[in-house]
Amino acid sequence: MITQDELTRTAERLRDALAAAAGVMAERDAAAVITPVPQQPGRPRRARAWLIPLAAAACVVAVIAASVLLTRNLARPSPPTARAGGAQAGAAQASTAQAGAITSDGCAGQPPVSPLPVWARSGFSPADQAMPHVIGEAGNIVAVLWASRDALHSPPLQDRSNKILWVSRVPLTGPDPLVIEATLAGSTRTATVSVPGGPGPSIIDLPAPGCWTLHLSWAGHTDELKLRYVT
Repeated sequence: MITQDELTRTAERLRDALAAAAGVMAERDAAAVITPVPQQPGRPRRARAWLIPLAAAACVVAVIAASVLLTRNLARPSPPTARAGGAQAGAAQASTAQAGAITSDGCAGQPPVSPLPVWARSGFSPADQAMPHVIGEAGNIVAVLWASRDALHSPPLQDRSNKILWVSRVPLTGPDPLVIEATLAGSTRTATVSVPGGPGPSIIDLPAPGCWTLHLSWAGHTDELKLRYVT
């Protein structure tokens, strides 16, 4: 395939050839171009020989120039198309775009304080009020906290309980409990907590401060997130 550089160099060589041909024209021919020559009646004027190659070269230059422009247009990258599909977690979290900042890692600093996912706003007024929350990695559940900083403590504070509102994105099909299997980071320590009736209001006390990974299961569904407990 002819590249743009090759086309450009070819056009430059033809342009130089045209200039050279014009420079070697006979003086009388150049004058003839400027001053019309009387024509005898009945005798057709003969085309000057030097005009034929010049006209052909001019046509070639025009074709080359058009090819260069076309090549430049074809070389421009087309806008990327959106990629369809994706992992389950990405698709589920994409549906919460109206909710602002989201995270499944409640141990990476303080959880974001922003509007909840649309499917988790039932009972809140106004519905889009900002709440600290952590969403599951698969996007199937959200843990709504009740303090913007250090919402969870181990041992629990005397004047404040470790309240968590669990909201399921997938419909609940029965009164199965929400089972929480928690593992403390950097150790083999585990804890299991059951919330009767499934996702909903709860008080979740864990035996030690630190970053806990919570594996959640309810009504045939599962998800996972991280919560940080402080002293």
